Amino acid sequence: MSALAKYCVLCGYNVSGSDEKNVRETCEFLSCDCKLFTGHSAKNVKNAEAVIYSGAIDDNNPEIIEAKGKNIPLIKRSELLGSILKSYKNSVAIAGSHGKTTATSMLVHVFERANKSPLAFIGGEDKKFGNFTCGNGDTVITEACEYKHSFLDLNATVSVALNVDNDHLDCYGNMENLTLAFRRFLSNGIAVINADDSRLKSITGECVVSFGIKEIASYKAEKLCKNKSGGYSFNLLRYGVKQGRINLRILGKHNVYNALSAITVASIFGIDFLTIKRALEQFGGVGRRMESLGYLYGTPCYADYAHHPSEIKASLSAFNVNTKDVIVFQPHTYSRTKLLLTDFVKTLSGVETVIYSTYPARETFDAKGSAYVLYRELKKAGGKTDYASTPHELFYLLKRYEESGGRIIFVGAGDIYQLAKAKSHEKKRK
Repeated sequence: MSALAKYCVLCGYNVSGSDEKNVRETCEFLSCDCKLFTGHSAKNVKNAEAVIYSGAIDDNNPEIIEAKGKNIPLIKRSELLGSILKSYKNSVAIAGSHGKTTATSMLVHVFERANKSPLAFIGGEDKKFGNFTCGNGDTVITEACEYKHSFLDLNATVSVALNVDNDHLDCYGNMENLTLAFRRFLSNGIAVINADDSRLKSITGECVVSFGIKEIASYKAEKLCKNKSGGYSFNLLRYGVKQGRINLRILGKHNVYNALSAITVASIFGIDFLTIKRALEQFGGVGRRMESLGYLYGTPCYADYAHHPSEIKASLSAFNVNTKDVIVFQPHTYSRTKLLLTDFVKTLSGVETVIYSTYPARETFDAKGSAYVLYRELKKAGGKTDYASTPHELFYLLKRYEESGGRIIFVGAGDIYQLAKAKSHEKKRK
């Protein structure tokens, strides 16, 4: 939402906004004097000519009710984004249950390296661009969220699907509906798909371009190995012809797939291999993605945005977690925890954990999907785990890992990141 606010300001509109809390932190990168409200209230929309709202907002929101009562146009975030895409000659929308922020950010860096200066909306904080960059080229690049079918409002000239996993089933009901939505998203223009994803690989046609590691793909990575920086190196094959070797700085095999998606799209737009290689090899990642926070109680600490079992599994693998490490996990929404409880337990039972109180986001309390239920089930499964319901309890528990020789890794998409950053120190204290 803040990225769209920045865009509207640059277009000459007077912009105001509201959020439940931390609104100034949310909009800290706005280079203008915006009117910001903490909390939602009908008076916030006074004199507004239009109200833009995110998919997380429901019909009971007082600003939505006020806008309806005064016949003020209501525009979904995805609808506004879709209209922006239509105004550009070229548009790229990157979707996927996992990895879309990093893949989007990677592609923006490649385009910048090629002097194509795109307009870009990024779902996280890129270390160079933040969540928005307003280029002067003819291409717009955006992350595309599948929640509540939002990405179906984006008819891009190039649509990318990184993967399809069992997330957001609270609004899709089942995997069949979710997969069908992804297929609809890919039905416009050129479709770029992950050939290794079981739900995507069957999509074929003249306008389909694939990438992968295992299966036959238009753009394929082979001879993968870890490099000195801890990331992965690989040879790139373009339709079976070797192009050269790429050495990623960022950790995790999953980031090879993200890089392949960026390579595929950049190649479609005629960007040469050497430019792509240089951009990806210098890419330093996105905030909250395997980010080093410094030290907590003399112990190195990190943060990762992972909040789905598959993401957590990839994160644990990339960090190469061992018995000296502790994972602090904050579940994100009650519905996700309830629906995927078995998978969460399976993923986390093999490592030492501290489970922290759920970040509810858009939801109200549901005891069956609470963080405490996850903690209890981990205990039953024999996991070495603790539970904290408040920041005070959490950091009291973490004090035991002082100078432990391991790492404290904060995992989750909620406010656990802000808590960890506030307590950690850049340098190890004597």
